[in-house]
Amino acid sequence: MVLKNAYTVIILLLLVFYVPINSEPSADEQKKAVWVEIDTTMVFSNIVSPANAKNRTIAFARECAIKKAMPEEVAITSLLTDYLGETGKHAEEQTAWSIFALSSVGGYIVDEKIQFANMISFSGEVYTFRVKLRAKIEPTEGERNPAISLDLQLENNYLKDGDELNITAKPSVDGYLYLFDFLADNSVLLLFPNHISKNNFIKANTILQIPTKEERQYGVRYRVKSNPESKVTVETIYGVFCVNPIAGIDKFQQLKKHHVTFSAGDESFTQFQRWLANVPLSQRVEKAVQIHIVKK
Repeated sequence: MVLKNAYTVIILLLLVFYVPINSEPSADEQKKAVWVEIDTTMVFSNIVSPANAKNRTIAFARECAIKKAMPEEVAITSLLTDYLGETGKHAEEQTAWSIFALSSVGGYIVDEKIQFANMISFSGEVYTFRVKLRAKIEPTEGERNPAISLDLQLENNYLKDGDELNITAKPSVDGYLYLFDFLADNSVLLLFPNHISKNNFIKANTILQIPTKEERQYGVRYRVKSNPESKVTVETIYGVFCVNPIAGIDKFQQLKKHHVTFSAGDESFTQFQRWLANVPLSQRVEKAVQIHIVKK
């Protein structure tokens, strides 16, 4: 996931190349997955912390891996997605490259190994960060059902430390809602369902508010926190809506009351991708909205 804010500047992309791995996959793997290697080097301004540079370069390497595994005709026609971002009270449509769009049309990273991730040079006001990624891409199969849609909105996309995060979701058909927080380090935290609000079934055209009524009765509020290493922390609220319940949700790390979480662990990204890859496109829809958290 490549994220940008007013305080972070990516100066230059130096190098990306793709190397297929000579392996002996099973007959099933030959149909379902391909292994690739990506070696990418990016240059950042010195106002970007090494941790943020690492996160951004890994996210870009993942996007490159998916694109390299995509059929050429898909890569040419289907790489862009629209997402809705709000600035104050004015909504604007923006077009962005994202891991979400690429997964939907190209494939899912169901296994990966980061072989190298480190700063390799520093000069004046810029430094270079390099990542070598080996990834197993499972291709996306099937077609979307246009009757299934999800309206996912935030009360406010721009928040300060300690502000409450309020989310509303409205599906077009009956089904099951799953909400995740893609944290600044690209790890994945489950917001809903949770140990208080376990029932995630929603009827068509019904508006669900998060935190739910049950959570509010227990005094639960979602309060955001900026990462100490950044002036602005960017996270993505990612909704998955499916006409059938999706198994395996209990394996995800959940948000805990009175606990600040900046990372859900390195394995959570591929865990999420594997989980989503098991659900046919015709049964689900996803929606992503970003939040910007500013230090007070």
